[in-house]
Amino acid sequence: MTDEQPADRGDKHAAQTPDRAAPATIRHVALRAGVSTATVSRVLAGIGNPKPDTAAAVLRAVDELGYRPSGVARSLRMRRTRTLGLIVTDIQNPFFPELVQAADVAARAREYSILLGSAAYDEHRAMHYLDLMVDRRVDGMIIASSQLSEASWQWLVDAPVPVVVVNAEPAGRPLTVITADNVEGTQIAIRHLIDLGHRRIAYVEGSPMYAASIARVEGFRRACTSADLGPADTPVVEGNGLFEGGVLAAERLLAGGVDVTAIACHNDVTAIGVMHALRIAGRHVPDDVSVTGCDDIAAASWVTPTLTTLAQEKAEMGRLAVERLAAALDRPEHAAAPETIRLPMTLCVRESTGSASARSPGV
Repeated sequence: MTDEQPADRGDKHAAQTPDRAAPATIRHVALRAGVSTATVSRVLAGIGNPKPDTAAAVLRAVDELGYRPSGVARSLRMRRTRTLGLIVTDIQNPFFPELVQAADVAARAREYSILLGSAAYDEHRAMHYLDLMVDRRVDGMIIASSQLSEASWQWLVDAPVPVVVVNAEPAGRPLTVITADNVEGTQIAIRHLIDLGHRRIAYVEGSPMYAASIARVEGFRRACTSADLGPADTPVVEGNGLFEGGVLAAERLLAGGVDVTAIACHNDVTAIGVMHALRIAGRHVPDDVSVTGCDDIAAASWVTPTLTTLAQEKAEMGRLAVERLAAALDRPEHAAAPETIRLPMTLCVRESTGSASARSPGV
């Protein structure tokens, strides 16, 4: 039997209409449309090239019988898969699980599923996931990855589905962006250190290819300038946003004899690396050197001493991203213009910061 031949009619008692107490099955649809169950599956999945009359018969049977296998009929009528793509920089980075979980909860509440891809700091891998998700016909995409080239950002601008960017800033391109107020947040952390009496503060930056890293360095500079702290007392040290980058940054400060009493860091992972290097060198946090991070990942409250850090609203980012996509998909004719939402950061004061003292040797 070919795909478009009628289903076996050998069972003379096979009804084309299900019993009222039972839901319609794919066999009922096949009998009503006069095709095989395989043809029904292919038409509903959008696979192959069925004859127009065949496809129309299947869709008509689906509507007449109210056939709804896991939402397929509804998706078919709306030309949607009820799936959202989500690409993160690296799922091993402890910043992302909370964001992903919140996005998944928000998506399921709206009867969407999440297709997740981890770019692993690889531009080519990120582009692979972008293409894959379009091939899988996702209804919209959330991009929580800064590891993209200029060409990739332009690809997103021209994407065939709605796109929301999270925790990244695509250089003013017309995309909806949900991120943290990195400039103001960093100033909050530096003002905390200044209020504790610190006048010699180093900053370990993240990778300069990330907009958030640039914004946080700007916040650091603004806070230092406002407190009349000059560049000589407030060095910016190269980092990469990773644990190893924090270790290397602290080792460079120690080897160079830079005399600072506090080190502010691009993120918590960097800060934990800095504290590790200081401990190995025999320096005590916060008695000798105060340390701050950013993101408030779970490990920030597990390390010893616990880490003073800026909390980002990671769960809110994930929730808002799904909310914005769902709104654009449910009301495409009323879709809002691209917007940038900057969520505030909150300082979580813990054990890694303390008052600067005359006896503190610094780094």
